[in-house]
Amino acid sequence: MAVLKSKRGISNLEFENNFVELYRFSSMHISKVPKRKKKWLCEDINKDMNLLYKKVMDINELYFRSKSARSLYISESTSSIEYILKDLNKHLLSLWNIQGYDFNTMEKWAMLIKKEIFLLNKEGCDNFIDLNINILDWDYINKAIFLKNMSELHRYTHSKVINAKNDFDDTDGNLLISLVNDAFYELILANTKVPKTKEEYEVRRNHISKAITYLREMNRPMLFYFNMMEYSERIMVEWSELLVNELKMLISLQSSDKERFKNLP
Repeated sequence: MAVLKSKRGISNLEFENNFVELYRFSSMHISKVPKRKKKWLCEDINKDMNLLYKKVMDINELYFRSKSARSLYISESTSSIEYILKDLNKHLLSLWNIQGYDFNTMEKWAMLIKKEIFLLNKEGCDNFIDLNINILDWDYINKAIFLKNMSELHRYTHSKVINAKNDFDDTDGNLLISLVNDAFYELILANTKVPKTKEEYEVRRNHISKAITYLREMNRPMLFYFNMMEYSERIMVEWSELLVNELKMLISLQSSDKERFKNLP
Protein backbone atom coordinates (compact mmCIF):
# COMPACT_ATOMS: atom_id res chain seq x y z
CA MET A 1 0.00 0.00 0.00
CA ALA A 2 1.40 3.42 -0.96
CA VAL A 3 2.16 5.90 1.82
CA LEU A 4 2.02 9.64 1.30
CA LYS A 5 5.48 11.21 1.36
CA SER A 6 4.41 13.55 4.16
CA LYS A 7 3.34 10.56 6.27
CA ARG A 8 6.35 8.32 5.73
CA GLY A 9 8.10 7.40 8.95
CA ILE A 10 5.16 8.64 11.02
CA SER A 11 3.22 6.16 13.13
CA ASN A 12 -0.39 6.57 14.15
CA LEU A 13 0.52 5.14 17.54
CA GLU A 14 2.20 7.39 20.07
CA PHE A 15 4.01 4.56 21.84
CA GLU A 16 5.75 3.65 18.58
CA ASN A 17 6.77 7.25 17.90
CA ASN A 18 8.22 7.55 21.38
CA PHE A 19 10.09 4.27 21.07
CA VAL A 20 11.67 5.36 17.80
CA GLU A 21 12.86 8.53 19.56
CA LEU A 22 14.25 6.40 22.42
CA TYR A 23 15.92 4.04 19.93
CA ARG A 24 17.59 6.89 18.04
CA PHE A 25 18.65 8.62 21.25
CA SER A 26 20.26 5.40 22.55
CA SER A 27 21.94 4.67 19.21
CA MET A 28 23.40 8.17 19.03
CA HIS A 29 25.06 7.94 22.45
CA ILE A 30 26.19 4.34 22.04
CA SER A 31 27.87 5.22 18.74
CA LYS A 32 30.19 7.55 20.67
CA VAL A 33 31.50 4.81 22.99
CA PRO A 34 35.11 3.76 22.16
CA LYS A 35 35.27 0.61 20.03
CA ARG A 36 36.97 -1.67 22.58
CA LYS A 37 34.42 -0.69 25.27
CA LYS A 38 31.43 -1.42 23.04
CA LYS A 39 31.76 -5.17 23.58
CA TRP A 40 31.36 -4.74 27.34
CA LEU A 41 29.05 -1.75 27.58
CA CYS A 42 26.88 -1.68 24.46
CA GLU A 43 26.17 -5.18 23.14
CA ASP A 44 23.61 -6.01 25.83
CA ILE A 45 21.96 -2.59 25.49
CA ASN A 46 21.64 -3.04 21.73
CA LYS A 47 20.26 -6.55 22.23
CA ASP A 48 17.60 -5.31 24.67
CA MET A 49 16.69 -2.35 22.48
CA ASN A 50 16.24 -4.59 19.45
CA LEU A 51 14.07 -7.03 21.42
CA LEU A 52 11.91 -4.11 22.55
CA TYR A 53 11.75 -2.75 19.02
CA LYS A 54 10.41 -6.11 17.83
CA LYS A 55 7.81 -6.13 20.63
CA VAL A 56 6.65 -2.62 19.77
CA MET A 57 6.48 -3.39 16.06
CA ASP A 58 4.48 -6.56 16.75
CA ILE A 59 1.89 -4.59 18.69
CA ASN A 60 1.48 -2.23 15.75
CA GLU A 61 1.86 -4.60 12.81
CA LEU A 62 0.33 -7.92 13.87
CA TYR A 63 -3.20 -8.55 12.64
CA PHE A 64 -5.83 -8.60 15.39
CA ARG A 65 -9.48 -9.43 14.84
CA SER A 66 -10.60 -6.89 17.43
CA LYS A 67 -9.35 -4.16 19.75
CA SER A 68 -9.91 -6.46 22.70
CA ALA A 69 -7.68 -9.12 21.13
CA ARG A 70 -4.97 -6.52 20.64
CA SER A 71 -5.26 -5.30 24.24
CA LEU A 72 -5.08 -8.88 25.46
CA TYR A 73 -1.91 -9.45 23.42
CA ILE A 74 -0.32 -6.35 24.99
CA SER A 75 -1.32 -7.48 28.48
CA GLU A 76 0.15 -10.92 27.88
CA SER A 77 3.37 -9.33 26.60
CA THR A 78 3.94 -7.08 29.61
CA SER A 79 5.91 -9.62 31.66
CA SER A 80 8.49 -10.16 28.91
CA ILE A 81 8.67 -6.43 28.15
CA GLU A 82 9.17 -5.67 31.85
CA TYR A 83 11.97 -8.24 32.05
CA ILE A 84 13.75 -6.69 29.04
CA LEU A 85 13.36 -3.18 30.46
CA LYS A 86 14.79 -4.27 33.80
CA ASP A 87 17.79 -5.81 32.06
CA LEU A 88 18.18 -2.68 29.95
CA ASN A 89 18.23 -0.46 33.03
CA LYS A 90 20.98 -2.60 34.59
CA HIS A 91 23.19 -2.29 31.52
CA LEU A 92 22.48 1.42 31.17
CA LEU A 93 23.59 1.99 34.77
CA SER A 94 26.88 0.26 33.95
CA LEU A 95 27.35 2.37 30.82
CA TRP A 96 26.54 5.56 32.70
CA ASN A 97 28.97 4.79 35.52
CA ILE A 98 31.87 3.70 33.31
CA GLN A 99 31.45 6.63 30.91
CA GLY A 100 30.53 9.15 33.63
CA TYR A 101 27.36 10.45 31.99
CA ASP A 102 25.96 13.77 33.18
CA PHE A 103 22.63 13.93 35.00
CA ASN A 104 20.70 15.59 32.16
CA THR A 105 21.61 12.89 29.63
CA MET A 106 20.70 10.07 32.02
CA GLU A 107 17.44 11.80 32.93
CA LYS A 108 16.49 12.26 29.25
CA TRP A 109 17.24 8.57 28.58
CA ALA A 110 15.21 7.46 31.60
CA MET A 111 12.28 9.77 30.81
CA LEU A 112 11.96 8.32 27.31
CA ILE A 113 11.84 4.81 28.80
CA LYS A 114 9.33 5.87 31.47
CA LYS A 115 7.15 7.50 28.83
CA GLU A 116 7.27 4.29 26.80
CA ILE A 117 6.13 2.30 29.85
CA PHE A 118 3.28 4.76 30.41
CA LEU A 119 2.15 4.60 26.78
CA LEU A 120 2.34 0.80 26.61
CA ASN A 121 0.33 0.53 29.82
CA LYS A 122 -2.26 2.86 28.32
CA GLU A 123 -2.57 0.53 25.32
CA GLY A 124 -3.06 -2.60 27.47
CA CYS A 125 -5.95 -3.66 29.66
CA ASP A 126 -5.32 -5.90 32.70
CA ASN A 127 -1.57 -6.36 33.26
CA PHE A 128 0.67 -3.35 33.71
CA ILE A 129 4.42 -2.80 33.57
CA ASP A 130 5.39 -1.80 37.11
CA LEU A 131 9.03 -0.77 36.93
CA ASN A 132 11.03 2.23 38.06
CA ILE A 133 13.94 3.34 35.86
CA ASN A 134 16.94 4.29 37.98
CA ILE A 135 19.63 6.81 37.14
CA LEU A 136 22.84 7.66 39.00
CA ASP A 137 22.80 10.42 41.61
CA TRP A 138 26.46 11.44 41.58
CA ASP A 139 26.12 13.67 44.68
CA TYR A 140 24.64 10.80 46.69
CA ILE A 141 27.18 8.28 45.37
CA ASN A 142 30.11 10.52 46.26
CA LYS A 143 28.77 11.12 49.78
CA ALA A 144 28.12 7.43 50.55
CA ILE A 145 31.60 5.90 50.87
CA PHE A 146 30.44 2.35 50.11
CA LEU A 147 28.73 3.53 46.90
CA LYS A 148 31.70 5.66 45.83
CA ASN A 149 34.06 2.74 46.39
CA MET A 150 31.70 0.40 44.48
CA SER A 151 31.60 2.87 41.60
CA GLU A 152 35.41 2.93 41.54
CA LEU A 153 35.67 -0.87 41.77
CA HIS A 154 33.20 -1.14 38.90
CA ARG A 155 35.26 1.20 36.73
CA TYR A 156 38.58 -0.36 37.72
CA THR A 157 37.39 -3.87 36.90
CA HIS A 158 36.07 -2.78 33.52
CA SER A 159 39.35 -1.02 32.71
CA LYS A 160 41.38 -4.15 33.44
CA VAL A 161 39.13 -6.50 31.46
CA ILE A 162 38.82 -4.08 28.54
CA ASN A 163 42.60 -3.80 28.26
CA ALA A 164 43.39 -7.48 28.89
CA LYS A 165 44.17 -10.09 26.26
CA ASN A 166 41.20 -10.88 24.04
CA ASP A 167 41.73 -14.58 24.79
CA PHE A 168 40.05 -14.09 28.17
CA ASP A 169 37.04 -12.10 26.95
CA ASP A 170 34.61 -15.00 26.79
CA THR A 171 35.74 -16.74 29.99
CA ASP A 172 37.08 -15.04 33.12
CA GLY A 173 36.74 -11.58 31.63
CA ASN A 174 33.06 -12.11 30.89
CA LEU A 175 32.54 -13.53 34.38
CA LEU A 176 34.25 -10.59 36.08
CA ILE A 177 32.23 -8.02 34.15
CA SER A 178 28.98 -9.86 34.83
CA LEU A 179 29.69 -10.11 38.57
CA VAL A 180 30.79 -6.51 39.06
CA ASN A 181 27.86 -5.22 36.96
CA ASP A 182 25.41 -7.24 39.06
CA ALA A 183 26.97 -6.09 42.33
CA PHE A 184 26.83 -2.45 41.23
CA TYR A 185 23.22 -2.83 40.11
CA GLU A 186 22.11 -4.45 43.36
CA LEU A 187 23.62 -1.61 45.41
CA ILE A 188 21.88 1.00 43.28
CA LEU A 189 18.57 -0.81 43.83
CA ALA A 190 19.26 -1.08 47.56
CA ASN A 191 19.64 2.68 47.81
CA THR A 192 16.74 3.97 45.75
CA LYS A 193 14.91 5.01 48.92
CA VAL A 194 15.10 4.84 52.70
CA PRO A 195 12.94 1.95 54.00
CA LYS A 196 9.73 2.96 55.79
CA THR A 197 8.46 -0.56 56.55
CA LYS A 198 9.95 -3.93 57.48
CA GLU A 199 9.08 -5.20 54.02
CA GLU A 200 11.04 -2.38 52.38
CA TYR A 201 13.96 -3.03 54.72
CA GLU A 202 13.96 -6.71 53.72
CA VAL A 203 14.08 -5.69 50.06
CA ARG A 204 17.09 -3.46 50.78
CA ARG A 205 18.79 -6.17 52.85
CA ASN A 206 18.34 -8.75 50.10
CA HIS A 207 19.82 -6.42 47.48
CA ILE A 208 22.88 -5.80 49.66
CA SER A 209 23.24 -9.53 50.37
CA LYS A 210 23.21 -10.26 46.65
CA ALA A 211 25.88 -7.60 46.09
CA ILE A 212 28.07 -9.21 48.77
CA THR A 213 27.67 -12.62 47.10
CA TYR A 214 28.61 -11.28 43.67
CA LEU A 215 31.67 -9.51 45.07
CA ARG A 216 32.85 -12.62 46.88
CA GLU A 217 32.54 -14.58 43.66
CA MET A 218 34.89 -12.11 41.96
CA ASN A 219 37.89 -13.47 43.91
CA ARG A 220 38.70 -16.45 41.68
CA PRO A 221 38.52 -14.76 38.27
CA MET A 222 40.51 -11.84 39.71
CA LEU A 223 43.26 -14.23 40.84
CA PHE A 224 43.28 -15.71 37.35
CA TYR A 225 43.85 -12.24 35.92
CA PHE A 226 46.65 -11.60 38.42
CA ASN A 227 48.42 -14.77 37.27
CA MET A 228 47.80 -14.54 33.54
CA MET A 229 48.32 -10.80 33.07
CA GLU A 230 51.32 -10.59 35.42
CA TYR A 231 50.16 -7.29 36.85
CA SER A 232 52.48 -5.10 38.89
CA GLU A 233 52.26 -5.20 42.67
CA ARG A 234 50.62 -1.77 42.60
CA ILE A 235 47.74 -2.89 40.35
CA MET A 236 47.10 -6.08 42.31
CA VAL A 237 47.03 -4.13 45.59
CA GLU A 238 44.76 -1.38 44.21
CA TRP A 239 42.26 -3.83 42.76
CA SER A 240 42.28 -6.11 45.82
CA GLU A 241 41.83 -3.22 48.23
CA LEU A 242 38.82 -1.90 46.34
CA LEU A 243 37.18 -5.33 46.54
CA VAL A 244 38.13 -6.13 50.14
CA ASN A 245 37.15 -2.68 51.39
CA GLU A 246 33.79 -2.88 49.62
CA LEU A 247 33.00 -6.23 51.22
CA LYS A 248 33.94 -4.90 54.67
CA MET A 249 31.76 -1.82 54.22
CA LEU A 250 28.74 -3.79 53.01
CA ILE A 251 28.94 -6.30 55.85
CA SER A 252 29.18 -3.39 58.28
CA LEU A 253 26.25 -1.70 56.50
CA GLN A 254 24.10 -4.79 56.99
CA SER A 255 24.81 -4.69 60.73
CA SER A 256 24.09 -0.97 61.07
CA ASP A 257 20.93 -1.31 58.97
CA LYS A 258 19.66 -4.05 61.26
CA GLU A 259 19.91 -1.70 64.22
CA ARG A 260 18.68 1.33 62.32
CA PHE A 261 15.54 -0.28 60.92
CA LYS A 262 14.69 -2.76 63.70
CA ASN A 263 11.61 -0.82 64.87
CA LEU A 264 9.96 -0.34 61.49
CA PRO A 265 6.27 -1.35 61.33
